[in-house]
Amino acid sequence: MTGKRLSEYQRQVLIKLLQIQKLSNHDIAWVLEVDERTIRRRRYQFLETGKLAETPDVSKNAEKLKAENLEKLQQWLQDGHEDALLGDMQAFLKQECGLDVSIPTISRQLKKASGTHRKNGRFKRMRAKKLREAADGQMPSSEDHGSEDVENSADVDQFSLNRGFLGFDSSALPPRDRQASLVIPFHPILSPFILHQSSLPSDRHQLRYELDLNSWNLRIWGVAASGFLTDSYNLFATNVILATISFVYFPNQRWCGLVINIFTLSVCGQLLFGYLADRYGRTRLYGIELVLVIVSTIGVATSNTGYGDMSFLALFTWWRFVMGVGIGAEYPLSAVITSEWSSTSSRATMLSSVFLMQPVGQALAQLVGVWVLLGEDAANQIQEKQCGINSLHEEKCRKIVDGIWRIVIGTGAIPALLAIIFRFFLFDCGLYTLEVKNKPGIAFRNTQRVYGTPAAAAAAANGVSLTSLPGYPQQPMPVQFSLEDMTRYFRTDKNWLYLLGTAMTWFFLDVSFYGFSLDNRGTLADLWATTTRLEINSSLPCWNSTLPGGRSLVQDWTNQLPTWQTDGTKPCNTIYDTLLEQSKQYLLTVSIASIAGSACFIFAANRIQRRQWLTSSFIILTALFLITGGVYYGVAQTKAAPATVVLVAICHFMFNFGANTLTFIIPAEIFPTCYRCTCHGISAAAGKIGSIVAVLVVYGINSGYHNLKKQGLVFLLFASFMAFGAIFSWAYLPDVQRSVDDGPGRRRRLETKNLEELGEGREKARQEGELITIRDKWAEMRRKGWRGRTRLGSNAGTS
Repeated sequence: MTGKRLSEYQRQVLIKLLQIQKLSNHDIAWVLEVDERTIRRRRYQFLETGKLAETPDVSKNAEKLKAENLEKLQQWLQDGHEDALLGDMQAFLKQECGLDVSIPTISRQLKKASGTHRKNGRFKRMRAKKLREAADGQMPSSEDHGSEDVENSADVDQFSLNRGFLGFDSSALPPRDRQASLVIPFHPILSPFILHQSSLPSDRHQLRYELDLNSWNLRIWGVAASGFLTDSYNLFATNVILATISFVYFPNQRWCGLVINIFTLSVCGQLLFGYLADRYGRTRLYGIELVLVIVSTIGVATSNTGYGDMSFLALFTWWRFVMGVGIGAEYPLSAVITSEWSSTSSRATMLSSVFLMQPVGQALAQLVGVWVLLGEDAANQIQEKQCGINSLHEEKCRKIVDGIWRIVIGTGAIPALLAIIFRFFLFDCGLYTLEVKNKPGIAFRNTQRVYGTPAAAAAAANGVSLTSLPGYPQQPMPVQFSLEDMTRYFRTDKNWLYLLGTAMTWFFLDVSFYGFSLDNRGTLADLWATTTRLEINSSLPCWNSTLPGGRSLVQDWTNQLPTWQTDGTKPCNTIYDTLLEQSKQYLLTVSIASIAGSACFIFAANRIQRRQWLTSSFIILTALFLITGGVYYGVAQTKAAPATVVLVAICHFMFNFGANTLTFIIPAEIFPTCYRCTCHGISAAAGKIGSIVAVLVVYGINSGYHNLKKQGLVFLLFASFMAFGAIFSWAYLPDVQRSVDDGPGRRRRLETKNLEELGEGREKARQEGELITIRDKWAEMRRKGWRGRTRLGSNAGTS
């Protein structure tokens, strides 16, 4: 139904629905099966007057059925004709009373006289009529009077009849109507008066409706977040373990840490698992990446030097590479599974809640490192042994410190073991099963297993499969990864521009983010320094050993500090002091600010325009890096140095409040289901390439640029990367939300687009007025500018 008039029953239900604030005009129009503009007008009226106006009676035949005729009709119905149809009544009135009255008039007058619908339903009366006709009954057929009047009759109003499991017995329906009654959407709020569409909805429509009935799901979040926490812990544990590994195995070789980081940041996991998840299913791969992480964690923790011919660095790097594959695979799998299992309204909060585990994992790695360090100090007195600056207990110190990093890295397997149990019992989301595998029955069944039993339970209760219904409308599914389909989607429709946008924004973001978050021990020590570096000479209090029988190792540092000692202002710090200081600096500068930023984004996810905020956050970060670089040049290695630390913390807050979280979320939203994991994996791989670039840039500046304030150059350089990120996010990414007007006097609100709509790609966005590419947006800006100048000139000429 798309007309403007509503039945009395519809009006009463509409009043109830309008009192539910979170229901949009679109939702109510879908339920009542009317045009959205009709609901908008009724909402305005309801907000202004608190009620809906009565529907005027405009029928030309309203006066033809007089009181005495109506009484005669009612008496005839009571005399054994309760199962008569409206067409039968029309024939009776014409034969007995000489009246030519329309069927809607008869229906309306009967309802006014009785105050309600007749107790017997239309389909029961039709069934009785057929039985009577089979027994040679002589009642005239309503079909002789045209089906149009019957369909327009209020007595056979589809709205009141097709309520499925809310009222009538579907077994009495004809086959076609019984099929329609089996797929009735159920809403926990609207269940007393929810309706079914007059025509059977598509599988995608029905599945989307069932998903959107739900909100934030703890089960899905727990499965995805636990794995993401594990991977973040293992990745950023590098900041904890590199100092201890350097202390034990290569105290004078700076390039070893660079090799470990580059192999850990491999792109194989994102690309391989992203493709495989689209090809074979999300859950078929979900859990395998955690197996890789667990196995590699054990391998890393047990790495050792073989007798004479095995390098510790080679073995350690190999296992970190395997771990990097598992960590990389987590990005597309966790993001896409969370996105596809979420309702449209909760999608952003679910994804950002999962991403919150990244800063939590960073902080957890530092806290575990501190906990293990304090425990080892209490058991073995590391600080008293002056490990790192005195040779008296050198060998024992190496064994103690070697145990510290193994415990820290091995602890990362514990949450992975817990998470993997639940992952192998997770089902593929219905969207993937429906759109890629083309198995609607399994799609609905899996959705019910996770979210309960909504509408499709009616079909299951009657032993009917949604896929077996004759005439059920099926939408053509793409031939996944076929040359024809990929050419159409990426080349013909130019959706490769979306992929360019997500990949490049993630690349530019990670250049700056990992430059300050991964292996940044030396950077943080330099930022916190309030004095200049001390020269290594006999004036140092640790130049000579204070332990009887020992020898100070500081005398061997005349050229440069060892790799584990990153603070040139405190060369007398032992390995214990250094590890404790590094953890404190990281937690205060990076972790706390990052967690706060992610938490704030969860709150604001549906309150801000996410694509526009991504561009804005890149611009803000550009300005912050420029300011931080300028401030650093002015206050570095002075008592005002904490000002730079505060600005860096603000940068990390903005990272997670904006670009860092959004580059993870948007690729999981804007691509179609058949390529969603692949495209997210490509985007994440581009980010990892950016992180490798960041590690190389920071290493190159620290090694080849010997200016005392060289970190200022890093800030200014990373600001340019943020500016490029703003350009790509502005030009190549679509809006994932739309602005909706709910009525006069009310603020416009943001409505999130569903995955199916976003997956239609660039052409759908263009139909809604969005412009993708720099050329199109620049042309639009020039056109608007020309209009403004023309308008200004015309106003000047008029004046």
